[in-house]
Amino acid sequence: MRISIRHSEDYIVEFDQLNVNGRKAVGGYAFSFSLRGGRQGLKVPLVIFDISLSLSLAEPTNPIVTSIPSSTQLLQCHTFPNNSEQLYFEAILTKEQINAIEDYRMEKDLRLNLGLRALTAGGDVVQSSFDCTDVIISREHWLRALKSSGFRQILLFEVPLPSAAGELIAILHKAQEFIEIGHYKDAVMQCRHIVEYIENTRNDKRLSVGANKKAQNRQERENMTAVERMLSLREHLKNVCHLGAHGSEDFTRSQAKAVLGMTMALLAEPTVGFAEPLGMENGIAIEVGID
Repeated sequence: MRISIRHSEDYIVEFDQLNVNGRKAVGGYAFSFSLRGGRQGLKVPLVIFDISLSLSLAEPTNPIVTSIPSSTQLLQCHTFPNNSEQLYFEAILTKEQINAIEDYRMEKDLRLNLGLRALTAGGDVVQSSFDCTDVIISREHWLRALKSSGFRQILLFEVPLPSAAGELIAILHKAQEFIEIGHYKDAVMQCRHIVEYIENTRNDKRLSVGANKKAQNRQERENMTAVERMLSLREHLKNVCHLGAHGSEDFTRSQAKAVLGMTMALLAEPTVGFAEPLGMENGIAIEVGID
């Protein structure tokens, strides 16, 4: 990337590095954008002030934040150069804005368009400077910033789990990680492992298969109990997850999120998930976030 501040068509400062970090904020998610580059040595000193950055989605250009003031509002430019010039900008984004960014990004790198504005003053001459450029933020870099900002669409379930549930928790985290990096089919496959874990723990696989068969017969379906219907629902979910392991069809991001959400809901339901009356130890509360 190359983005610069100019005075009388002369390049004064040119930035070629962008770093993005996130941190938690009240009512939103804070992201800092730092530009790094070098400043030319000048024949006549001047000052740069009223510096701001705009953020837009690229291809097509769609604004996110139209003006973010720099934490440094005055740059003194001297006759000697500076190869480590830095500017910092911090914006607080809403959940809706980040959701829109993620829908645009999907599982890929994030492509943004940056616009850098400033006023320059040398002698009695004050001029405006504007430059813009597209920049690619790698998926890994952006995901780290998202995590640091605390951003997640939270699905909170207090689920009673067996005392030795480390394997199950690992599967849940793996399913979430697969969604974060765009491996949606693998995430669905992990949900199938979760359902099978439930079946083995409850030892009720035969009951769920039987309930699912009753659901396919109109007369028997009318007389099914609520528990039988829940067991049938769990069997249907397992059949959906079967595509994650053996099917040739791919899942979308929203479909994988829906499958994980349904799996968590079933875990939280005592008649088909985990519950202390079934001889389980005191469980733990787990929080599953899906960005």
